Amino acid sequence: MCYDDRMEKMLTVRLGKEQDVALTRRAKAIGKTRSAVVRDLIDTALADRPMSRRVGHLKGGVELRRSRSGWRRELTDRNWR
Repeated sequence: MCYDDRMEKMLTVRLGKEQDVALTRRAKAIGKTRSAVVRDLIDTALADRPMSRRVGHLKGGVELRRSRSGWRRELTDRNWR
């Protein structure tokens, strides 16, 4: 086991069985320790990113079919801008 000298704090987290299994699988799949995976997840969750960067991959991903209903026409007429 190898400890990084930069790590100054230790945090204990209780996991449910499913979380434990999922964490172990993820760590094995990417070749990292469970602790490294958790640190990466925390870094990602705490990153200060604007909304546009967090959801940018969704841009253009939703197609809505055009409705021919009367209420849509009325809304369009009233909101001409």
